Amino acid sequence: MRTVLAVALVASFACVACGETAAGLLAQAEALMPLRYDLGTLEAAIRLYERALALDPGNPAILVKLAQLWYEWAVLVPTEREEPGLRKAADYGFQAMGLASLASAQAMPDADFQRFLARVGDPAALLWAANGWGQLLGKMNPFSAFFALPKIRAMYERLLAVDETYFGGSPHEAYGSLLANLSDYGLLFGVKLADAKPHFERSIALDPTYLEAYVTYAKEYAVRAKDRALFEKLLKYVLAAPIGDWPFWNRHAKDKAQEYLAEIHRYFP
Repeated sequence: MRTVLAVALVASFACVACGETAAGLLAQAEALMPLRYDLGTLEAAIRLYERALALDPGNPAILVKLAQLWYEWAVLVPTEREEPGLRKAADYGFQAMGLASLASAQAMPDADFQRFLARVGDPAALLWAANGWGQLLGKMNPFSAFFALPKIRAMYERLLAVDETYFGGSPHEAYGSLLANLSDYGLLFGVKLADAKPHFERSIALDPTYLEAYVTYAKEYAVRAKDRALFEKLLKYVLAAPIGDWPFWNRHAKDKAQEYLAEIHRYFP
């Protein structure tokens, strides 16, 4: 702990010595945000936010932004490279909520975790931490993943209670995706595929311009429901829609829509 603190202090003094301020670094990073769909630009923004964090350790707003950006980094890189970004997203998200790391959340008894969540009121920290943790499940041993699922589900439920509208209705999109995946286990989690559909519909109703929700609806619900017409309708809408106010996520949605439609016979043999 002392070594980590010493390194952080040295980094902070070095930044001060070269004339950097947290506010200045944050302004530079924010200017890059609309162009972060380019991986190099995204990585430059991450470096700026991390330098700002060295000057202002523990700042929850910076921690949350890093959680989001590392999750987005994991979206852009090849699947075999994504794990460090997902882990950083979860770690930063939990730090913004007051925990040391994802490992701290994993180690908490369920009852303690529920009490902890009841005190969390930041939708951004909840979303990016839960998304990062959720995407890591496939990279964990099955036993650990199984016992993590109730906590991740509780995070999304808390997120819905805090702000269902956050980030283009992402709380409903994410929860719908989780329920669709849980339905694969039959009655083990008390979830049916039909339970997921209203959440995808609500996400789209909250912000029809956020195209990622349509893609998730198609991939996670329509494929499982064997509804080819819905699958094609959602993805063709995405391809025809404008980028609008979501330059990162709508570009990603269009790329995935094109990919999924090209592979439609794989999903509907």
